[in-house]
Amino acid sequence: MLVTLVAVLCNSQLCLEKIVTTSEQSGITMNACAVNAQIGIADWLAKGPYREWRLQRYKCVLGKYVPKNEA
Repeated sequence: MLVTLVAVLCNSQLCLEKIVTTSEQSGITMNACAVNAQIGIADWLAKGPYREWRLQRYKCVLGKYVPKNEA
């Protein structure tokens, strides 16, 4: 089953949902996502274009997920 790790990032009043990784990309399981999501998101933020954004929340979703701002 596909697992998607989704982060909600905010910069001032603008918030975006971004897919951090999926089980197809990194092999994560739902259990691993729930336990290690914060570590993975911190690493992803440090290496990506959203360094100045803050993490509002995150979620592990079963299946394919389309971020609300891209729907």
